[in-house]
Amino acid sequence: MLFLFFVSCLYSQTADSIPLNKVPSQASTVPQPSLSDKNTGFIFKPTLGLGIGTLSIYGDLYTKNFQAPMIGRVVYELNLSQSITHYLQFNFYVLNGKLGANERNVNVNRNLNFQSQITTGGINLLYNFGNFLPVNRQASPFVSLGFEGLEFLSKTDLYDAHNNRYYYWSDNTIRNKSQTDPEAFKAIEIKRDYSYESDIRELNLDGFGKYPERSFAVPVGIGSIFKINEFWSAKFGVTMHFTFTDYIDGVTNNSVGDRKGNARNDNFMMSSFSLNYNFGVNKKESFKDEEKYNMEQVDYFALDKDDQDADGVIDMVDSCQGTPPGIEVDAKGCPLDGDKDGVPDYLDKELKSGIDAFVDENGVTLTDSIFAYRYEFYMDSTGRFAKVEVHDHKGNLVVNSATQKTYTVELGNYKKGLSSVVLSQFLSINDINSTVNNDSTTTYTAGTFSTVEAAEKRKQELINSGVTYAKVVYKQKGKVYDLADVTSNQNNTNKSGIVTTKDKTESTSNEPTNSVPASNIGIHSSDIVFRIQLGAYHKPISKNVFKDIENLMEVRTDDSLYKYMTGAYTDISIAAKNKVEILLKGYDGVFITAYKDGKRIMLKDAGATTNSEKETIDEIPDNKAISGVNKKLIQFKVQIGALIYEPTSDNKIKFAKIKNLEKEATTKGLNRYVVGPFNDYNTALNTKNNLMANGVTDAFIIAFFNGEQITTQEAIELLK
Repeated sequence: MLFLFFVSCLYSQTADSIPLNKVPSQASTVPQPSLSDKNTGFIFKPTLGLGIGTLSIYGDLYTKNFQAPMIGRVVYELNLSQSITHYLQFNFYVLNGKLGANERNVNVNRNLNFQSQITTGGINLLYNFGNFLPVNRQASPFVSLGFEGLEFLSKTDLYDAHNNRYYYWSDNTIRNKSQTDPEAFKAIEIKRDYSYESDIRELNLDGFGKYPERSFAVPVGIGSIFKINEFWSAKFGVTMHFTFTDYIDGVTNNSVGDRKGNARNDNFMMSSFSLNYNFGVNKKESFKDEEKYNMEQVDYFALDKDDQDADGVIDMVDSCQGTPPGIEVDAKGCPLDGDKDGVPDYLDKELKSGIDAFVDENGVTLTDSIFAYRYEFYMDSTGRFAKVEVHDHKGNLVVNSATQKTYTVELGNYKKGLSSVVLSQFLSINDINSTVNNDSTTTYTAGTFSTVEAAEKRKQELINSGVTYAKVVYKQKGKVYDLADVTSNQNNTNKSGIVTTKDKTESTSNEPTNSVPASNIGIHSSDIVFRIQLGAYHKPISKNVFKDIENLMEVRTDDSLYKYMTGAYTDISIAAKNKVEILLKGYDGVFITAYKDGKRIMLKDAGATTNSEKETIDEIPDNKAISGVNKKLIQFKVQIGALIYEPTSDNKIKFAKIKNLEKEATTKGLNRYVVGPFNDYNTALNTKNNLMANGVTDAFIIAFFNGEQITTQEAIELLK
């Protein structure tokens, strides 16, 4: 009867009744009415679906009166549907499956179970939000509401296969006699067979009599439909069936004893998956009507005369569509190309290239030298033309600044130390760096840049501030190279903007540039530059001593002092904060200096203040040698051997006679045998002489600063 009612409700619908913006497309996920000829009525072409799922009871059993879906019984679904509109669908369905539950509650001695055969048939309306969502979509969420009739046949499992009644004992066992039976000691343990053999209605345990095992329900569902192709779709959903009966599980609020349940009706939930086939799609003509409908809306005359780039040549005959506005074109709609080199005149930087000449993307003739340059550029793997990146085996970028080419501004190259005047002027430049060359000269530069243009900009800033001599150079592998030949040829660059191989003659000489006289240096700036000085020594100190100090700079003065400093701060508070951090690293003699307009100024004139009137700010003269390190961190030891293996028996005897001998592991995997440490060199020297006097011929002194090994000469210099 429901099926006949469903068919009788079908109505006539034509293509005219479908809005233009709702024409069904290939990506629609919901079955659509077919678009046929305007004089053809609507034809019943349904979608058939087969599904499987689980049923979960929401009734009187269990403490919380509901059952998890994952332990529900299996149910099967047959669904027949038809789209009414592009967002509303009518469905007729039947379900057949099992619904059941098992409750074993020791606390209240309640042991109930049931299984019911469920058969339902009904109708519902499915709404897929199609009037809000795009027509071309792969998934359609939905909600549904319907009405159904259901039949249930509920049974319970009271006896095993040998007709033994189940008695549930307090020790969680099931036996064939009651725990209160006089012969309970004869009871044997049995197992449930989960065969539901006893009809609950026939048992009439609660006196309900012959109650009807049929009812009605209102199913409310949610889910989503996923389009597989034009014919197949998959539906996932959850439906709650609100019934009008409380007898499905055989327990109600009127049940007696421990069987008493709640006053609510028994409901159940269905979680399901189904596959659906659309009989309304014709394999050969599925989109013919849609195409016909769309083509009727096309203005072919307008298409014939369309000229999208507005160059005066219609698109039908335009060979170069997309020409920019205002560009003159030929009869085919292509921009003019006077020299026929393939580059239109409005992009051509060389309008009169030679006949059959090879040109670049700008229309500029490619010479043999440019061909050679481009080949070398393409094949380059040395970093000559481009930055080279090195990655480790994990793909991480390994930055090796020594191998990268960087540009900087050279301020001068000096064979001797700087005078106090030039030193103050250089230290007033906040981005100055120093590089000690192989020939013992020192090159002073300002800034580090990745491009020549950025270095040229900094050069001009320095010239404007009073540095009369400045030139752009580049650094690579710790060496400074002159860029004069390359930069001087920039004006001779050809029209393509590329320097030819002949023009690009980078200096490969290791010779330094000429030194710059002090008279060519001058600084005029209102900024104050603060620096932190680590010490001044009569002999050079290896930078390994200061390896935990960032931005270290070495400056040699004309009074034979080697000064080591770091930082370039414009705020005295930031300089003071960094000074404290350096003090904590073991450099307790560091101090701050200030520079302005190319001169060193007093710290009090630079804005430095003290916490009390009794405190003073020490000003160290430029010509005074001073060590900035904590001398307590300098130690000496006497080494008598470094071995890969254990010492020989003779050496063991010799070592046993030496007092305070220690074994240390070196970074190279050797075992070093030393005596010490000592806080002064003379004590270490006396210990060495005594050891040699007692037959240790290969004893010598080694030195450490802050736990790191340095040369003995450096340690002696740091102690001065």
